[in-house]
Amino acid sequence: MRSVLIADDDPLVRESLGDCLGALGCRVTTARGGREAITRLTADRVDILLSDVDMPDLTGFEILEWVRRHPPLPLAMILMSGRADGPLAAAARDAGAIDLLPKPVELGRMTALLAGYLR
Repeated sequence: MRSVLIADDDPLVRESLGDCLGALGCRVTTARGGREAITRLTADRVDILLSDVDMPDLTGFEILEWVRRHPPLPLAMILMSGRADGPLAAAARDAGAIDLLPKPVELGRMTALLAGYLR
């Protein structure tokens, strides 16, 4: 069973993505922001990190930077943003994310992106 951490300051996003990933058989943990996400990453094994870019305390990019300094966590990192565009997606990949998903997140696209990691 894959473990997924969803970091987003929007409770509806955390709940809807958590429900979808839970239905796919993932063990889902959530964090309300970047600092809480880092706390969870240090406490539990996480295979996939799904993080919002814009959160009040730390950005998704700051979390990715922290992860790069503390390998080998997690296996896959995906950012999400309501302001997703080509340059931000390129910056996300350059920072170590496998992709940047536009918000609202299309569940089919997210599950297709994660398909290989969920096996």
